[in-house]
Amino acid sequence: MAEQQINQKTRRFVDEAGLRERVRFLSDPGSRTIERLGLLLQTPEPVEAGVPHPATYLLDRDGRIRLVDVRTDFHIWLDPSLIVTALAALPGD
Repeated sequence: MAEQQINQKTRRFVDEAGLRERVRFLSDPGSRTIERLGLLLQTPEPVEAGVPHPATYLLDRDGRIRLVDVRTDFHIWLDPSLIVTALAALPGD
C-alpha cells in the first residue's frame, strides 16, 4: 500500500529538493486517519476505495500545522515551490 502512495516521482521530488532528511512518509492501513481528517472519498469508484483526497500537511517539530493543501482533483498537484518555501520558513535545528 505505501509503495503505491510513495512512488518514484515522489522520491525524486524529495531528493531534488534536498529534503530526504526532513520529509517522512506515513501509510494509513484501514484508512482510519484519512477518515478522521475528513479526507476519505465519500462515494468512491471501486478502484478509489480507501483513497483520500490528495492532501499535503506540513508540520513543524512541535506538531503545529504550517501548511495544509487539500485537493478534490488529483490531476492538479500542489506547486512544489510552495512546499519548499514553507519548509525554508521552518526553524532549523
